[in-house]
Amino acid sequence: MKSWSLIAKIVFSQMWHHPGRPFVTIFGVIASTCAVVWVVSSYDALVSQFDENAQKYLGRYDALIVPVGPPSASNIVSEQILDELQNDVGVLEVNPVSQSRVTVTRVAEPTDEKQPETTLGLLVGSRPPVHGAPPVDPLLVGTPATSPPYELIRGEWLDETSDAPAAVLGVRTARNLNISVGDRILVTSLANQIELPVIGLIDQASESPSLKLQGSRPPTKNSHEKSLKSAADEHEQASQPDTLSEPPSSAPKQAELSLPSAYVQGVATHAIYVRPTTAEQITGFEARPTVLQISLRDTVTPEEFQKAWGPKFAAVHPPLQFVDFSKVREGMTTSRSVSSQRSQAWAATGMASLAPVFVILSTLSMGVTERNREFAMLRAIGLTRLRVGGIIAFESLLLAGLGWAGGLLTGAMLISLGNQIMPGLFNSGVGLGWTTIMLSLITVLAGALGAAILPVFRVMRIAPIEAMSEQAPSPSRGRWIAFAVIGLGLACLAPVIVFLLPIAPAWRVLSYSVIAYPALLLGMVFLTPTIIRICERWFSPVLSTLFQLDSRLLDTQLSSNMWRTVGATLALTVGLGLYTSTQVWGYSMLQPFLPGGWMPDILVAFHPVGVDDDSFQQIENIDGVKSDEVLPVSIEQPRFRWPDGNEPDALKYDNAVLFGVDPRRAIGGSDPLFQFHFVDGDRESAARELEEGGACLVSEDFRMLTGIGLGDQLSFQPPNLPEATVNYRIAGVISLPGWHWITKFSGVRRHHVRTAAMIFANRDDVKTDFHLPQSEFFWLNKEASASLSSIEADLQNIAESNAGTTIDVQGFGSMTSYRPFARVTATETVDRAIRMHAEATIWGMSKLPIITLAIMSLAVANAMIASVRARTWEFGVMRAIGLTRWQVIRLILAETVLIGLAACLLSLAFGIVGGWSGVGMARYGGGFFAGPPPLLIPWKELAIGFGFTLSVCLIAGLWPALRTVRTETLSLLRK
Repeated sequence: MKSWSLIAKIVFSQMWHHPGRPFVTIFGVIASTCAVVWVVSSYDALVSQFDENAQKYLGRYDALIVPVGPPSASNIVSEQILDELQNDVGVLEVNPVSQSRVTVTRVAEPTDEKQPETTLGLLVGSRPPVHGAPPVDPLLVGTPATSPPYELIRGEWLDETSDAPAAVLGVRTARNLNISVGDRILVTSLANQIELPVIGLIDQASESPSLKLQGSRPPTKNSHEKSLKSAADEHEQASQPDTLSEPPSSAPKQAELSLPSAYVQGVATHAIYVRPTTAEQITGFEARPTVLQISLRDTVTPEEFQKAWGPKFAAVHPPLQFVDFSKVREGMTTSRSVSSQRSQAWAATGMASLAPVFVILSTLSMGVTERNREFAMLRAIGLTRLRVGGIIAFESLLLAGLGWAGGLLTGAMLISLGNQIMPGLFNSGVGLGWTTIMLSLITVLAGALGAAILPVFRVMRIAPIEAMSEQAPSPSRGRWIAFAVIGLGLACLAPVIVFLLPIAPAWRVLSYSVIAYPALLLGMVFLTPTIIRICERWFSPVLSTLFQLDSRLLDTQLSSNMWRTVGATLALTVGLGLYTSTQVWGYSMLQPFLPGGWMPDILVAFHPVGVDDDSFQQIENIDGVKSDEVLPVSIEQPRFRWPDGNEPDALKYDNAVLFGVDPRRAIGGSDPLFQFHFVDGDRESAARELEEGGACLVSEDFRMLTGIGLGDQLSFQPPNLPEATVNYRIAGVISLPGWHWITKFSGVRRHHVRTAAMIFANRDDVKTDFHLPQSEFFWLNKEASASLSSIEADLQNIAESNAGTTIDVQGFGSMTSYRPFARVTATETVDRAIRMHAEATIWGMSKLPIITLAIMSLAVANAMIASVRARTWEFGVMRAIGLTRWQVIRLILAETVLIGLAACLLSLAFGIVGGWSGVGMARYGGGFFAGPPPLLIPWKELAIGFGFTLSVCLIAGLWPALRTVRTETLSLLRK
């Protein structure tokens, strides 16, 4: 006990007499704790709302009856089950609801301000939903309920006696669309587009549960092939190469339209409610129930109902599952929002834990260096190594504890203030729960203990005799060179493992995670002393001129106190290095997704019925369209049929978008419409093979993922004839930058949300092999001065000439197209939207590194406080021989800028190597691979980060500088 009392007195005495550095350190811990509180409090709030959201999700009903199947399936509840439930005496009410995917926008008023461009506004806008586009719009829910299923917040519920179409929205949906009662919305489907007045707002759950329905897991890419293996083998034997295998029994049928799925299990929490008749008018097909909401009588418990109806639900097709409060509550704990918030909480905790490590480490390390003699004297008067180490450990924990307490208080005030000023800032609200408290405490304690290890080890090695010796000199130049060689070797491991080492993909991913990336981080640590010396040599003369100083004052200021400088530089590099690597990785990854020069100006899709041959001339005659550069395209999205089901491991999706074009106009002749760059093969021979039939062109990224190239054969399964096989020979490999996004929003993904490749073939082959009689798609070029909106309007007029046509839809029967659409996807619009989305994503990923960088700047302040304290007498001499206060300020600020420049150079090296290696690893995991990994260094964006770093360094150096010059010269000399 006496030992701890003595240790506490020593620590408190040191802080009392030298409060500057402890204050800066505590402030750094407060800032890092605030970062954790800011992020994790949303997760705490979400967890605290599980019961409330589960009850809101069910509304005034006791349970749901939900078809079992993947979220992408269009599952309909059996009419027989519905009738039996309505006749069950234990059931008080059954509300059959239909849910369909639509696009919803607010009808603008003349007085509305012009809204800024958004990615979805450019690519979707008021166009119908398509398979590739994310389901971000509210779902159209058709309900016959006579009273609102959820609490009515404003307005009124749908009138069952009125035939006038109207809509009721959820409060969250209305807020997202900036809609209130009395406004009008434009609801768009593939079949129609209708304006509806908003007559009421209801309060729905803010989150949807993850309903793990038995048997609802979507099939893997292997399961489909295995189920058809025997049929495939039969047709492989019976078919000839490059031809369509005729099925033994069934005749081919025309391809049916596949509607974009709602992607929900259960009821939608982001919805607009209409009467079933209105829903049918919008969608063009019968509003059949996809979910049943039921209320039970007081005499029937959910368990009794489940026991009675469970066997019946399991016997129908598709099977049904009973979902009550307990299942909803359980689903709330595993929803996507909860998983996302939990991931963000752990990421913020991991990043924030670095701040206490480096800030406290810099304080303790500098304290050990400055107080070397003091600790030696303590050893000499009898303190053991353990007690001397205890001084450092106690100081570390004390700094962390004070910072954590202050951070919790400050963080709670900030989130409360932010929630009041900007109510939509936290989607799930905020709450300071036990998760926030414990995670922030773990972060700070782990940082404090980690930061204390090296200083404790150093102080325990101090011998009593060192009380009589001078401070140990910095390591020799030879040691720094050895460190540099080791660091360079470790840093090179990442690109070697990613690009050069011939190992299996799984081993490459493991080696990169376990060996390469940690080695890169360690390599940067070893390279830091060399980077500091390089900065001194390169930038000291420049800064001396800029700050009007004698160059000899800056020549060795950093390297003469190397350990202190290394600590401050590494602290800054934690945030700046992550920022730099994020920018390099993000903008390098962006390049293959940008539309390339091979792509024509416009891809138009006439949905859902297509156009006849008479419309070709009308399209060519549109003002602004180059009449000789209009190309009809036949498009299908078939699954691959791999030999013996052995699909390539690196291929994530089992289908491709097949573009049927006229080879002579598309790639042949002297001026083809598509300016393809051939990676393998050549344009003339490829055009000839495609014209002969049975050949195709594949993209470069597809070849890299599958290993399939020139001369190999690809087999496909027609969606409308699953037993058959279509074979095409690869006649060329082409570079297709931008194909992912041009297919994502243009409607060419006819059956699946994700796809593996964009493949070109002869249009006659595609039309015949996949039974596509109608022409739905055209690729065309426009005049440079032509108005895109005018062309789109003319194309829409052509589409509407087929209004009233009835077509077959998979899973829904017949659909009447009251208002067909011409969906125009302009290359320039896609390019602008991709750049806008990518920049927002990259800068969103960069926020946490920037915050970390700002916190880490306190380590620079610590370094400068230590530097000023160690050179107090030196500054006194400078002042005595004539240096002005302003010159001393400039000298200290120049040192901080040198440290910042060293961090910039080190971060640039880390960012280039780490970012480029990350781009290379995209080929072996994730869904972001789009071709050969380019390296793009975004100097403009990096300049922002580097400028911010130098700015925070200057700010960090102001206080030590001002504090020094305010001290009189004699006082400096006496110290």
